[in-house]
Amino acid sequence: MDDEPSLRRTLERALTAFHYKVVSVADPHSAYQMLDESHFDLVLLDLRLPQMAGDTFFLAIVRRWPRLLGRVILMSGAPPTLQPQWPAELAACPILTKPFSLDALTEMVHAVLSRADAQPDLLEGNGHG
Repeated sequence: MDDEPSLRRTLERALTAFHYKVVSVADPHSAYQMLDESHFDLVLLDLRLPQMAGDTFFLAIVRRWPRLLGRVILMSGAPPTLQPQWPAELAACPILTKPFSLDALTEMVHAVLSRADAQPDLLEGNGHG
C-alpha cells in the first residue's frame, strides 16, 4: 500500500516486467477483501498510510493470514523511528527506504520470494482506485 499514485504505477510496471502478477488495491479494506478471496505470496506495504498505520495493518494481516509472515516488504519515505519498539515479526521485515531504485526493489522481491519458497503472485497496495 502506498498513497502515491505515481509510485504505485511504477511498482506495477516494474514488477510486471519481471513476470510477477501484481494486484493493486486502494485501501486496507480492499486489501483484506483481496486477501480473503485470493492467494498472494508477497505484500508491499507503505508504513505511512492515510487510513491506518502500516505497522498496525501489518500486524492485522499476519494475525489473520499467518502464512504471510516473512512475505511482507515494508516501504518508508524515512528510516522508521519506531523500529526498536516493534514486535519481532515486524522488526524482521525488510524495509525499502524511498526513494529506492527498481534494482533494489526487484532484488528484495526476489530475495523474499526465494526465502519464502513462493510463487510469483503479488499484492501491492493502494492501486488505481
